[in-house]
Formats: sequence, C-alpha cells, structure tokens
Amino acid sequence: MREQRPVGVTRPPEPEASGGGGPGGRGAPAASAAGAVGGPERRIISWRRLAVSLAAGAAAAVAVALLGTARLAVLVGWAVAASVVLVWVSRISWPQDQRGTKRLAEEEGRSHVTDTAVLVAAVASLVAILQAVASAGQHDAVAVAVVVLAVVDAILSWALVNTVFALKYARLYFAGNDGGIEFHHDEAPVYADFAYVAFTVGMTYAVSETRLETTQMRKVGLGHALLSYLFGTVVIAIGVSLLTNL
Repeated sequence: MREQRPVGVTRPPEPEASGGGGPGGRGAPAASAAGAVGGPERRIISWRRLAVSLAAGAAAAVAVALLGTARLAVLVGWAVAASVVLVWVSRISWPQDQRGTKRLAEEEGRSHVTDTAVLVAAVASLVAILQAVASAGQHDAVAVAVVVLAVVDAILSWALVNTVFALKYARLYFAGNDGGIEFHHDEAPVYADFAYVAFTVGMTYAVSETRLETTQMRKVGLGHALLSYLFGTVVIAIGVSLLTNL
C-alpha cells in the first residue's frame, strides 16, 4: 500500500552518508586543507601567490634599505620572498592524504610556466649571493650579516628548487596512467613521498630506494640533479669564502 501523508507535509531530506568523498566524508579534511587552491587558482605555486611573496620580499628589502643597511636589502628581500612561498606550499600540500594529493596534482595540470619562473629566480639569487659574499671583505657587523644571510638564502633557494620539483614529480605521476616512480608500497603516494624523492635528489644527486621508471621522469630527475649540483657548488664557494676571510 502507498504511504499516506497529510497534505502539505513533506518528508525531510535524507542525511548524506559520511563515508567516501562526500562533503562530510573522509576526503573533507584534505579538501579543506587545500581550499586555497580551488576555483580559478589551480596551481599550488600560482602567479598570485608569487606576486604576494615578491611583494613581501620587496617590502622587507625597502625597510632594510631605509634603515641604512642597503647591502643587506637584496638578501633580506629574497629570504622573505622564498620563505613565504615555502610556507604557503607546505600549508597546502603537507596535510594532503592520498586522495587530496591526486586531486591537487591533477588540477595543477601540465603547465610549467610558474615552475620555470621560480627556478630562474632561484638561480638568479645565486648570482646575488656570490656577489654579496665577494664584496663582504670588511670584518664589520654588516659583513658578518651579509655572509650569514648568504648562507640562509642559499639554503632557502635550494629548498625552493626541491619543492618545485616535488610538485612536478607529483603532477607527472598522476598525469594519464598513474605511475613513473616505484615507491615500493601498495598505497597511493602523498606529497610527502614526492618531497622525499625531490630532497633525496637534491642532497645526493640520485634517487635512493625509489626508482624512476619512465623516460619523462628520468629527464626531470636529470635536470633536477644538475641544478642541485649547481647549488652544491655555490654552497662550497661560500664556505671557501668564509675560510679565506677569517
């Protein structure tokens, strides 16, 4: 028999299930952690975020110059800009679970313009770092600050390069048929796994127990290793400069 209901009375909507990828499901924490990526801004390192980071760095550089220490302005500005980018990327990517990592990597697409911009800026920072160290011949407080900031900037630039490549490895892994890196575990990788690969290459110029399985991944890994070698050379040059100026 059909259920009889009084006229004008409607049945309340059924509550949604809490499992799976629904609004209240287990995928919700990953989605909320990456809320800043949704909408028109689909790249974790987007042009807007780069502009905000550069603006923060420029403001810091101007403030330092106005305080009368213009020799430190560029180094302080780059340290602030790179730090803002790194913190922003970490806040978005690090909390992601497997589903969130896959979704963000697929949303980012294959465009690499912002990646190139960040890498060019990081390499350009090496020139400023070497020039600053070379000009810090005096043994005054500002010269010491220049050397310290040069070391900090080199580390931040190195970390920024590895972060860009971690995001790139994730995009390539989830493009088309998932794969290209053998992680030796059954569960899907998260951004922490790709960061492990990237920073391992950045420190050793090679992969460890993971394995790059496609030509495209190996091409990216080769470029990453060569760029990391350049940064390692700069760090050695800074160390030599420190020893000769003691």
